Amino acid sequence: MQVHDLTLMLSLFIASLTGSIVLMSMARMSQKVEGARYWAAALGVLSIAYLSQLTMQNFPRTILVTTFNTCLILGHSLWLIGAWHFVYIKPSLQRVALLVVPVFALALIFTLVIPDREWRLAVIGIWLIFVRGHYGWVLWQHAKHDKNEYLATQITVLVVILEIALSALYTLYGAFGSLPNIGENFSWVGGYTWLVALIGIVAGTPLLMLLSAGRFVRKLEYSAHHDELTDILNRHGLSKRLESIMPLSKRKCDSLAVIMLDVDHFKHVNDTYGHSMGDAILAELGATLKAQVRSSDLVVRWGGEEFCILLFDITPTHTLQLSEKIRSTFSNNVLGLSPNFITNPITLSAGIAFSDTVSSKHIESTQALADRALYDAKKNGRNRSELYSNEEV
Repeated sequence: MQVHDLTLMLSLFIASLTGSIVLMSMARMSQKVEGARYWAAALGVLSIAYLSQLTMQNFPRTILVTTFNTCLILGHSLWLIGAWHFVYIKPSLQRVALLVVPVFALALIFTLVIPDREWRLAVIGIWLIFVRGHYGWVLWQHAKHDKNEYLATQITVLVVILEIALSALYTLYGAFGSLPNIGENFSWVGGYTWLVALIGIVAGTPLLMLLSAGRFVRKLEYSAHHDELTDILNRHGLSKRLESIMPLSKRKCDSLAVIMLDVDHFKHVNDTYGHSMGDAILAELGATLKAQVRSSDLVVRWGGEEFCILLFDITPTHTLQLSEKIRSTFSNNVLGLSPNFITNPITLSAGIAFSDTVSSKHIESTQALADRALYDAKKNGRNRSELYSNEEV
């Protein structure tokens, strides 16, 4: 059964427009999902391309071709740019220009300056093969964070491979002048190529929704377990992390230590330099803690300017050395925030407690003792580390 090109264009227009509306609605609800807005814009621009074939058949051929090719190039460019953003590869302006400008210029040359349909189809076809292939490769390399995302990526790559195969045939036939214009005689190569494009959009929209929704859920979960300012665990995140690692820690670790840290005179710092500077100091402390501890250690913003570090398999001596290193490193790092801190240094006080038993109960009691040691550090003049005896733990 032969399906007219314009029938496929109508289907492509409806599918693209619907996909654009759905993705834009999702992007508005989950603005932190990278790439979703670009994908929505891509489908919207592609819907204009297909609409032009339905509504501009009586226009001069050059206007119809220029409109269609412009929207086709821009739409698929936005689709790839969306994939770059989704995997946290923010493209530079030069990279975007290199993606769009050469093919757009060649398409215009072979439409308006040197009208040559075969060359135009060859240029755009080769470009589309590259763009769709790169889109699939980007997702395959970087979008595998969970089972659902991996499945969506696998299906996407299969669809892209089918698109590339038909696009290669379309380009080959077009380069040798064997394709009729859209809306004229039926060509099985052209018809099946546009049919696969329809499948790509009909299947691609739910896949993009799945990728976006999965990213949104992961971000919500991450936000629930991490402090927004310092990007380290909050108390709830610590509880969830301990639930997952405690069974293993009990078997493999025979000691734990807790360091409680507090920024000295933090209220005075806020009153003197402003809350924005106070936030910058806390963010710097969070970055310092993440840089100094081991990957197995847990760093938590306990509340306000108070932070907690939970360490497994470490001696009291090494814990005290780590605490002192953190304090000195932070005091040096924070100097970059303001020259005032050279004469008025920002310092930390720390309390340390140790236990030779690993359990949830001992973590709580050790933290309480570390908090008591922190109180002693402040009482004894601040800008110091105090080690609480582990005999009472």
